[in-house]
Amino acid sequence: MIVVKIGDGMGNQLFNYACGYAAARREHDSLKLDTSEADNSTLRSFMLDRFQLSYDARETFPNRNVFQKLYKRLRRNLRYRVIKERDVHAVDRRVFEKKKLRDKYLHGYWQHLAYFEEYLGEITAMMKPAYEQSAQVQELIRSFQTQGTCAVHVRGGDITGPGAAFFGRALARMDRERPGLRYLIFTNDRKKADEALGKLWSGRDMAYISGLGTFSDVDEFFLMAACRNQIISNSSFSTWAAYLNPAPDKVVIMPEYKGCGQMRLKEWIVL
Repeated sequence: MIVVKIGDGMGNQLFNYACGYAAARREHDSLKLDTSEADNSTLRSFMLDRFQLSYDARETFPNRNVFQKLYKRLRRNLRYRVIKERDVHAVDRRVFEKKKLRDKYLHGYWQHLAYFEEYLGEITAMMKPAYEQSAQVQELIRSFQTQGTCAVHVRGGDITGPGAAFFGRALARMDRERPGLRYLIFTNDRKKADEALGKLWSGRDMAYISGLGTFSDVDEFFLMAACRNQIISNSSFSTWAAYLNPAPDKVVIMPEYKGCGQMRLKEWIVL
């Protein structure tokens, strides 16, 4: 059995899952998700149940006080061979080693295509909604998939995302690659998005996705993925939306930052 820790936000959880799924597939083994971190977080929740992802088992333990944390760690270390990620920007070859006496437990972010690229198509094929989408969301998805659309993700929050300089370059490049697109802006920080994009609206068909309705985070993820092209941020959330985009002729533009090369597909444009 391959066990993988699931934690942080939805994009990070998808990278956790992808690494574990690929490891289990390579070894013809079963996959278990340890969702203790997500289940005990006051800021995040387990999000993978919004998708039709395949796994064999799920375990979770209380993880809120020192005794619960100690029990969980001791149990994990005794039962599994724990592979704790050493460097988020380097491929850890231990992930690819054959299982020996104990099941492997993968503890890290695993944000590198090398861990799962050969199975990316299988993973995205399973990323269908496992919840009931509203009629409005379904209709917008159909519209975005059949029209000339581009999702623009402006990241706010705890990690600084790219600003006006990147989006100016990215929009100019997208205009050349795919003229006449409708740009849909996705953001968790409207003030920052206004600052980054305010001077770039002129001559472009642009709209905030929030102006079209009230959507959950996972709704916005599927809407972002439905756009035929993407301008993404340094974000696992929008990176996975670009992976999920099924358009064969899609153009994806991402900012240059440490780690972008390990997550980008070879045809993506880095600015």
